[in-house]
Amino acid sequence: MLFLVLHLAPFGGRNLLISDLSTQYLQFFAELRRQLLHLSFSSYSFLISIGDSLVPIYSYYLLSPLNLIIVLFKPGQLPIAIDLIIWIKMILSSISMSLFLGNKYRSYDFMGICGGLAYGLCGFVSMYFFDVMWLDALIWLPIMIYGLERLFHQNKGGLYVFGLTAIILTNYYMGYIICIFAVIYFIYLTKQSQPKRIPLAQHIQFHWRKGVQFLWYSLISGMLSAIVLIPTIIAMLATGKKDILPANFLLKGTFGPSFAVNLGVGGNDFAGRLVHNPSIFTGSLFIVAGVAYFFSKRVDQRNKQASGLLLGSIFLGMWLLPLNTFWHMLQPPAGFPFRMVFLFSFALIMVAYEGYLQGVFHEKKVVAFSAVGVGVAITIGYIFANIFQQKMGMYTFKIPQLMVRNFVYFLAIGFLAVTTLGIISVASKHPAAKYVLMITLAFELMINFLIATSGAPFGNQQHFEQTYAKSSRLIGKIERRERANHQFYRLLVVDQPFRKLFGVPYSGYNDSFIFENHGLSSYSSTLNFHTHHVLASLGFSSRNIRRIDMFGSTPISEHLLALKYFYYIGKHENSLSVQKNVAGLGFMTSNRMQQLKFVKNEPFINQNRLVQAEMGNSEQYFKRPRIMSTSQQTFRDFYQYKVVFRGNTTGDHYLYLPHVRLHGVAFYINGRKLSNLYSGLGTEMIPVGNLEKGQISTITIHSIKELPNPATHLDGLNNAKFAGAVRVLNRHELRLQDNNRLDWHGGHFKGKITVPDNRRTLLLSIPYDKGWHLKVDGKSQPVKKVASGFVGAELSPGSHRVAFNYQIRGLLAGIGVATVGVVLLIGTAVFKRIRH
Repeated sequence: MLFLVLHLAPFGGRNLLISDLSTQYLQFFAELRRQLLHLSFSSYSFLISIGDSLVPIYSYYLLSPLNLIIVLFKPGQLPIAIDLIIWIKMILSSISMSLFLGNKYRSYDFMGICGGLAYGLCGFVSMYFFDVMWLDALIWLPIMIYGLERLFHQNKGGLYVFGLTAIILTNYYMGYIICIFAVIYFIYLTKQSQPKRIPLAQHIQFHWRKGVQFLWYSLISGMLSAIVLIPTIIAMLATGKKDILPANFLLKGTFGPSFAVNLGVGGNDFAGRLVHNPSIFTGSLFIVAGVAYFFSKRVDQRNKQASGLLLGSIFLGMWLLPLNTFWHMLQPPAGFPFRMVFLFSFALIMVAYEGYLQGVFHEKKVVAFSAVGVGVAITIGYIFANIFQQKMGMYTFKIPQLMVRNFVYFLAIGFLAVTTLGIISVASKHPAAKYVLMITLAFELMINFLIATSGAPFGNQQHFEQTYAKSSRLIGKIERRERANHQFYRLLVVDQPFRKLFGVPYSGYNDSFIFENHGLSSYSSTLNFHTHHVLASLGFSSRNIRRIDMFGSTPISEHLLALKYFYYIGKHENSLSVQKNVAGLGFMTSNRMQQLKFVKNEPFINQNRLVQAEMGNSEQYFKRPRIMSTSQQTFRDFYQYKVVFRGNTTGDHYLYLPHVRLHGVAFYINGRKLSNLYSGLGTEMIPVGNLEKGQISTITIHSIKELPNPATHLDGLNNAKFAGAVRVLNRHELRLQDNNRLDWHGGHFKGKITVPDNRRTLLLSIPYDKGWHLKVDGKSQPVKKVASGFVGAELSPGSHRVAFNYQIRGLLAGIGVATVGVVLLIGTAVFKRIRH
């Protein structure tokens, strides 16, 4: 019904290409589909920016068994496959929760159905469903927890190991979060089973074997997952997300009283998906029943203590910053906060269901009192939200609470009142009361989902298929024509019709996966640190450590990175720019390349030193122009900066503004406005033009924010001098044996190269990774990090055959540990059977 209301494919004409689904999952699924259909699983891909390991992308984004659905669809229909995967995961989450409730409590009726529905459409799902890889954790969590119950009460650990291993394998990030929850839940079970007159310490001491069993089976689960965990950990250490900052562990809260708006329907919407209070909403039925549980006289005091410990631990873990950071794998979430909030929903539904079975609904005064308390809390939440609210500006995330929709408050109170009357009617055994209560809950959860997605720019599936087909044909035509030359190159594409498909600014970071061209842009949580470091240092656009964009090239970086083509696809016309003198995948440089270090935010210095290290000289390839005048004016809506300068060299000139996001910044060169493509979310080299020596030019900048003095970040390239260097460098270029194999087996390539006496360091335009191994004329040779983060090697003079092979680091160790885990699991089962 929900998908029909939203007209989502295959039940309608719209698709879910919003947020990360449009910028990451669509592209990664395209690559997974390609490899599944060709049964060719490469460990390394040149379709990820300038090249990177596929291992962390597989393990973080693509290991759900449900992803196999994509092979049934054509590339242009991948959005339909994504919609179906999400649809199925929501349904399976509901079924899993319902089965858990029925099996745990040995009782199942309409509340079990309601519990599954509330879990499958809880606030976490409504806000984060477009991070589709996290939804698998919701499916496996009830199974794992039921396995933990069996382990605790019956000494049977098989289901627990199966469930926890499945969670870790499908998404190790959620696996880490749930492992912490498993510890909390084991403490909950220990507290719940404590007899009234026995102290907790004595109870724990008497049942210490249960704790040992829990740790033992948890260890086995971790070992079974090692085949994915160990390679992934090693690969993730090569990203920029490994730094641990003390500021993320300050003793303070992460949200205020306004969080209570989420006790009612519609507390969050799509605009606030990156920053909001915990989305704890699970339907008024379970919130009221959960509160009533703790005031009911029918519930045993020990159960209240245990349940309070369980819910309180999760709530405290969300609120207290050090615990919150620890729970998010020691890194604060970059958007989508409180990713463990589904654990609170799970525990609340379980507790409410337990209270229902113990007769809490029959205590009508307690139910009414609890409902009033929830209503008061929601009211307080809206009051604080209105007092401290701030309207979210463009790409501004550090705010305490988004603007709330006050009319939703009356909707929340209305649903709360109807639900309370429904609970009382169920207790009074009205024939239709259960059905009315269930329908009310379903309708409320649907309304919450609709509000959570309100403002989301859903895509048009028909337009997507048509535009994809056209773009694929245009890009494929160039690729097929040029691959016949058997030379490595990169093709940068700005596809305006494809970008216009999305209702938000779309940068096409990972579109190389869709159209199968070697590009440069990339956006993922697994981006190689060296990739980001070297490209950002050379002046390419970068918003954060997870993104690198294609804009910001110069002839120097184009030569280094083999950026041969820049293809602009417009609505009515297309243009293809060709840079002929690029270097291919690699070339020989002087040994100074091994000591070259890039300086942050100094792309002119870095590029000048790069060419010097390539050539082994001290020539100055960049020369600053003479500044004639500068001015700054402040208007009502913008700041204006003007720089008049005279070129000191003939060639391309560039402007670079460090520490600035260029959104809301417009550039005018001699009165001509520069393309809006350069006014993006990052900081990159801005082309001023190809100027003659002595030519006077004017740069005018309009900005909605103050900028650093642009006159201090202006430089010009001596094109003729650099062209002379290119002619020398291209004489000793790496000649690949089969360039086309890189698309399918990026981790293996061979070639020939001639090494001169004065340039013995091979420089490859791929990021440094310890997984690379080199053989020169059949003999192993060490791979070195050169040019501050590229792959390189030192070779002896003469002609050589080189072979590069990429090995997944930690894979053999992971297989070994997983094998030991299997042996231990079998051994444990045999030992228990013999002992029994």
